[in-house]
Amino acid sequence: MVQIALNLLMYGRYEHGRAVIESLLREGAEHVTIYLDQPGNAKVEREQMRILDYLDNLPDGFHTLVRPSERLGLARSVRSAMQRSFEAYDAAILLEDDCVLRPGGLAFFTEGLKQFSENRRIRSLCGYLFPGCDFFFGPEDELLMLQRFSTWGWATWANRWRDYEADLKKVVDRFSERNLSIELFAEDMAYLARREDFLEGRKDIWSVPWILEHYLSSSFAIYPRESVIENIGLDGSGQNCAPTSAFSLKQPERRLSFTRWSPLPYYIENEAIVKQYMDEHGLKTYPTD
Repeated sequence: MVQIALNLLMYGRYEHGRAVIESLLREGAEHVTIYLDQPGNAKVEREQMRILDYLDNLPDGFHTLVRPSERLGLARSVRSAMQRSFEAYDAAILLEDDCVLRPGGLAFFTEGLKQFSENRRIRSLCGYLFPGCDFFFGPEDELLMLQRFSTWGWATWANRWRDYEADLKKVVDRFSERNLSIELFAEDMAYLARREDFLEGRKDIWSVPWILEHYLSSSFAIYPRESVIENIGLDGSGQNCAPTSAFSLKQPERRLSFTRWSPLPYYIENEAIVKQYMDEHGLKTYPTD
């Protein structure tokens, strides 16, 4: 039996975080571990007071609150949450405070982690599917298989996360050693992988090495046919991206169910579709000023 940790990272957005927690309650989550980083300024401290008051009124036993002794920032918070999860669990779901679960979202993650636990070709589950992409699906397909990973509501297993390398320089060197071009897979990632501030870890970003690991290891992320995550943080309130409507969903609010986990469909045409989309929009979600 796969033991699954459910994690939520919160920081300084009370309204956003509350919406995520309420979506977890609607989805029937039994327990969530909430990571609340130390505030970096007075405004965040005031928001965190509201967050703490709200958490105090949640149902008994619903959450565990974890607070570091020092401010970690996003990248260290993600790594810390995953490390703590895998001390006791086989797999983990990670939501940030703007990733609202749509109906059926929690079931997608929990069942998917069970279904693909032994399939090492699958590195991640991703709940947010890029809009405006005319992906190819078979008539009965419920899932999409891509090498491109998305950070907005995701999950993985302990034995896959062991491959995570925080040092982007080392990951880039592995591409060079294998005579692989990052541009071939993702031009937005290639751009970030050339920047000294990313290579030297001066940007508070964790995801670029993990995205690239999927390509290096010829492994995949599994998506639902429709997004089970709505990102409500693209309003300028986040730390790493300016306001944008490029990622807004146009899908109706309906409960999604997943019954066909195999055979797992894969269409190579979809890699070109997502590459084109992310070459145009991917850098909008990273701090590149």
